Amino acid sequence: NLPLQTIGWIPLMAGVAIAQAIEGHAEIDITLKWPNDILIDERKVGGILCESFKRSSTETCVVIGFGINVNLSESDFPKNLERTATSLHIHSKHPLDRHHILKSIITTLEQGWKALITHGPQACQLAYSSRCSSLGQQIQVLFPDGNKLEGQAQSIGELGQLQMIPSSSDSKGQSARVLDVHAGDILHIKAD
Repeated sequence: NLPLQTIGWIPLMAGVAIAQAIEGHAEIDITLKWPNDILIDERKVGGILCESFKRSSTETCVVIGFGINVNLSESDFPKNLERTATSLHIHSKHPLDRHHILKSIITTLEQGWKALITHGPQACQLAYSSRCSSLGQQIQVLFPDGNKLEGQAQSIGELGQLQMIPSSSDSKGQSARVLDVHAGDILHIKAD
C-alpha cells in the first residue's frame, strides 16, 4: 500500500541494499549506475530488474529480480564483455559463498523495504545518491522509444528520476534547464 510515487524507489532501494550486502560480505566498494546497474570500478557486476503488476484493484505487487556475477573468472566472460563486466571473485581474489551473499542480500532488502515504508523515499534518496556513479558524469540517455540525449547527470529527484542538464541547453548562454529522466539506459561518456 505504498503511494504510487514511492514505487519508483523500489529498484533504487534494492540497489542500495544489494550494494550494502556485497560490501559487508566481500569488502568490495560498490557503486550504482542509474537506474539498475551494480558496478565495481565502473564495470558491471550485476543488475536489477523490477516489475510491478496489479494483484487486485487495490493491491499492486512489485517483483525484484537481480543477478550478480559471483564466482566467474576473467576467462568466463566473452571477449565483448571483458572490459565492461566483472565478478566479485575477480575483485576479492577468492571464491565466495553464493548462499551467504544471498542471505545478506535478503536481510538488507528487508531492512531497505522497512525504511522505505517507515520513512519514505528520503530514507533512500541520500543513500542512493552517495553511491550513484552517474551523478556528475557526462552521460547519454537511450530512451525506450529509441531517442538519445546527451548531458550531465545532476541529481536523483524525489520520485527516483535522474535529473540531468542536456548539453544543448548550454549553447547561446541560456540558463541550464534540468530534465527529469524517468526511464532509459544510461551510458557514461568517457573524456578523451
